[in-house]
Amino acid sequence: MSGASRQAAGRPPRRAAEAPSHRVAPAASAACPAEAPERAARLDRPAVVTVVPAVLALAAGLWELGGPPPWRDEAATVSAVGRTLPQLAHLLQSVDAVHGLYYALMHVIAGLSGTAEVALRIPSVVAGALAAAGTGAIGRALGAPRAGLYGGVLLALMPIFSRYVQEARPYPMTAAAAVGVTLLFLRVMRSPTSGVLAAYAMGLTVLAYFNLFAFLVVGAHGVAAILSRGPLLRWACAATPALAAVAPLAWLGSRQSAQVGWIPRPDVTDVGRLAVQLFGDLGGATGPGVAPLTWALALFGLAYGVVVGVHRARAARRAEESAEESAEKPAETPGETPAEEHAETPAALARLTLPWLLVPALVLLAASWTAHPVYVFRYVFCCVPAAALLAGAGLAALPPGLAAAVLAAWLGLSVPGQLATRGPDGRQDDPRPVMALLAAEAKPGDGVLFVPAKVRKYEAVYPSVFGRLRDVALARSPEKDGSFPGREVSTRVLAARLEGLRTLWVVGHTGKNAMPARRRALVARSFAPAGRWTFRGLFVDRYDLRQDHRSNGAGVGK
Repeated sequence: MSGASRQAAGRPPRRAAEAPSHRVAPAASAACPAEAPERAARLDRPAVVTVVPAVLALAAGLWELGGPPPWRDEAATVSAVGRTLPQLAHLLQSVDAVHGLYYALMHVIAGLSGTAEVALRIPSVVAGALAAAGTGAIGRALGAPRAGLYGGVLLALMPIFSRYVQEARPYPMTAAAAVGVTLLFLRVMRSPTSGVLAAYAMGLTVLAYFNLFAFLVVGAHGVAAILSRGPLLRWACAATPALAAVAPLAWLGSRQSAQVGWIPRPDVTDVGRLAVQLFGDLGGATGPGVAPLTWALALFGLAYGVVVGVHRARAARRAEESAEESAEKPAETPGETPAEEHAETPAALARLTLPWLLVPALVLLAASWTAHPVYVFRYVFCCVPAAALLAGAGLAALPPGLAAAVLAAWLGLSVPGQLATRGPDGRQDDPRPVMALLAAEAKPGDGVLFVPAKVRKYEAVYPSVFGRLRDVALARSPEKDGSFPGREVSTRVLAARLEGLRTLWVVGHTGKNAMPARRRALVARSFAPAGRWTFRGLFVDRYDLRQDHRSNGAGVGK
């Protein structure tokens, strides 16, 4: 193993083989020179660096887990995992193949625990705890346990982290996989054995099958390998088979590109929101939030790392010169001096986290501006742990008392975002008032029409509400059609189905509330508007049979 590969992992050549379990992070040792070795060793223990962030992530994830309303994407999860395996395979042939691994896993979980929203969200909470623990482990692997500990704590308590951990979608699992793959990447940089390379390739494949765009993390690892002067060729040998394994998914996903056709081209506002969300905030109107303080901590951590790195590199050179002049002190070689032992740690953390933070987002933004819009923040959610690690390094560079005070202030700033993400406005849709309205006002046998047809996904989430109503436009169920909206009838068939109805309910997405002109004219011939209700992301229209149709018995379409 070359010296460059050892240095890429934040270790000097002669110390590379040593376990990091008894090393003190440079930030900790410089900020608190009088700190007892026993206390530093406690910080380096896995029980502290990994378990504490995991416990906090579990607590935050379980807090009001049933509070956020299930939104349209979670309705897709319920619709998908409630199908038989052949029906699920049929669905993936036409849509959402990129989420196939997640749906298959959740199909098994739904078979054990049902499709209630809390039951389907528990795996995301567990994945969030693994991501927080892994973030701490990355800091420890880089020789900066305090940076890992603080980074894991910040990640666990970020409002944006809770936002995605508390939903039944694959993005928390993607974040956990990205953290795990990054730990394997560090192993590749230090000890690129065939077993480690195979594990890394497999990890990259799993990451991509959880979310195809998350595979861009491999590009970030490549940049980190170049900056670290690590074993680039061996890294490429592991990344290449992973790329080959992911190619079929990418090909199938390209054939289903219509499912991302709704994504708009990002603008300056989206870039600004990205900078806020990557550093912990929701990007909404929840006050100043944690992002400004997280930015400051990350920048301070980077600046402090540069200063410490320069200072210790100079100290190492002086020690080397002294060792060369003193033949009677052969032990004082560059690989043995405490000054050099951690000289690479802050720089190694920056070389790893900055590409991880920036490369996936920049690639998606560039593709969205030059080719086809594909950028949505949840596709780069797996990069948030990198921001948490950078901010954790900033906290670790502070004296313990000041770090505790800053962390307390950060927690206070996070409260509005934590409350907001658990409230009725925490998601794009709020279907609960819609269901309450239909349960109270709709009578068995009333008709229901969905605008657009994909709103029909909510039938799988609320079967007790929609099971009493007649889905007048449905020709073929979503399960049989291999889709989420199902197949709808022609206008002529719809006219016949409307005949005899006394009340028709139209449920749709706000912003997409215009029925096709022919359907609108058809409904207007026999029904009169009797009420409109608008909720977050959804609307409900009520139509009652016109009086003249009631009196003469004329049917709709006659």
